Amino acid sequence: MVRSPHEALHQIFQEIPDVFSRTFRTLGLPFPDPVEVSLMPTDLTETRPLERRVDTLLHMRTRDEGSYLLAVESQGRKDKAKLASWAYYTAHLHSKYGLPLVLLVTCQDKATVEWASGPFAIGTRQWRTMTLSPLVLGPHKVPLVTDPGAAARDIPLATLSAITHGKDADAAGIVNYPSL
Repeated sequence: MVRSPHEALHQIFQEIPDVFSRTFRTLGLPFPDPVEVSLMPTDLTETRPLERRVDTLLHMRTRDEGSYLLAVESQGRKDKAKLASWAYYTAHLHSKYGLPLVLLVTCQDKATVEWASGPFAIGTRQWRTMTLSPLVLGPHKVPLVTDPGAAARDIPLATLSAITHGKDADAAGIVNYPSL
């Protein structure tokens, strides 16, 4: 139930919007004074279907540290639109499941790895409301498996190695697995 103090806190920002910048300036957070303010709709309900799909979502249960979600995204190139998608996935999954979340991004080249590693900040220069720091796997972290014996002992790692190193100059050295 909405009560008077709740409404009063919102009314002051709606009626005197520069109270925000004046107040925070006294706290050492110098937000610029607004030159124009528009009241926006507060209903954030989606009225039409919005398709959002994470590439893979896993519920990971651990013995000692509880459960968490692992959202895996495959990224082939720098894509500025991914920041909004990743922020949405993170907030939505946290809200829906109430579990910690790890966003894992897999890449095949150094430039994409450097970009995808972030951190990505959402907010103003004065205050970051959300910071996304994906865990990134690419050629820089996945070992290059070139030994057939090592590949046979850990086929999943050898497969991940072949995929993440597929664009490397050393790709010809990756083990060929026709008999596996």
